[in-house]
Amino acid sequence: MTKILTFFLFIQFAFLPIYTQAKVEGVTVEMQDCEQVTHMALQKLVPAFQKNDLESVESILNTIQSTCGESEFTVRIRILCAVIEHKLTEKMIDEYIIKGYKGKLERRWKYSMQEKYAQIYQDDKAIFDFVPLKHPIDLLAKAKAVALLNTESYILTEQEESIMHLFANQESQKAVLQPPARKAVRSAYINKQRGGVSIYAGAELPWTGIYPLFKTSPTLGMFFSTKLSNPVLVELGFKLRFNTPQNEDLEYLSHDEIEIAHADFSMGVGGTVGLKAFDNNKIIISPKLGLFWEQSDTGLGELVTTYYEDGDESYEEESVDPYNINTMRTTIALAVMRHLVGRTYIGLEGAYHFVPYNWDKHLVTRVQPHYGSLQLFFRF
Repeated sequence: MTKILTFFLFIQFAFLPIYTQAKVEGVTVEMQDCEQVTHMALQKLVPAFQKNDLESVESILNTIQSTCGESEFTVRIRILCAVIEHKLTEKMIDEYIIKGYKGKLERRWKYSMQEKYAQIYQDDKAIFDFVPLKHPIDLLAKAKAVALLNTESYILTEQEESIMHLFANQESQKAVLQPPARKAVRSAYINKQRGGVSIYAGAELPWTGIYPLFKTSPTLGMFFSTKLSNPVLVELGFKLRFNTPQNEDLEYLSHDEIEIAHADFSMGVGGTVGLKAFDNNKIIISPKLGLFWEQSDTGLGELVTTYYEDGDESYEEESVDPYNINTMRTTIALAVMRHLVGRTYIGLEGAYHFVPYNWDKHLVTRVQPHYGSLQLFFRF
């Protein structure tokens, strides 16, 4: 039995050097493949990234990652591409920090400053992901980061701004106070990340002189609005028009009888959808389309009696069911607003309204369907 155990131990120790050598050779071959793939990929990556051909950049990064795995270098380039494309980067940046890539890049910048940076790279290429120190891709990535920090076309979050300083090797400049213009841009960006309430006041008048039942009348409206950072702006709310006493009376068909009435006010409930055509963080210009369900009172109604029973007792309750003119209002408008302070904007809106009042078959009087309006508004 002892001889058998001795034999097996001899076999294990005899083949251990062969196994170890094979394993080391396998790792060496894998590293050589990674170095070769990275070298070839970098030759294509630099011109693609320079032209902002981000689709090709992603394809090249996938090629590197399929052989070498994820690295600080691939994640850094992907974050830059995401910022350029205005994509969300919070999760990517968090993972970059958690995986220790920040410290790895800081060491890369430190070694790049050494006089013998080329020898440092040659001594341990794998530590640097087989991307030579001071490679053109590093210089290009730095230039992209600097450009993103200094342009007003890209409004960076604080997290993005911090990582761009790291990518640009400018971390020492993060503590420098931002110029007033940059502060104003950032403040406007933050304020536009929230919804708001808009109050409108103005006047509405008939577009032509044909059938001008409703003459120039004051208007008031309140709308809840989506955040201004969106390219599409949506408002939902109501609008009141206070019909002036100078408006003509109207004829309304009630129970086969024509009655004379006067519309004191009109109320529309609905909303608008606008496209942000211009935005420089001070002035926003937005064309809009709106749709509202509108009712105009007539002062007429039907007396309705409702009977109730409570045990042995019964009683009745009378109420008035009003007759209103019902229609649908379609609006085409152009709004211009200017930032005042904080989340407050002042604006002016001009609009055309198509309101076919005679859709309501009870309305006998012909009514002008075309109207224009001019309104001053404040957004908070």
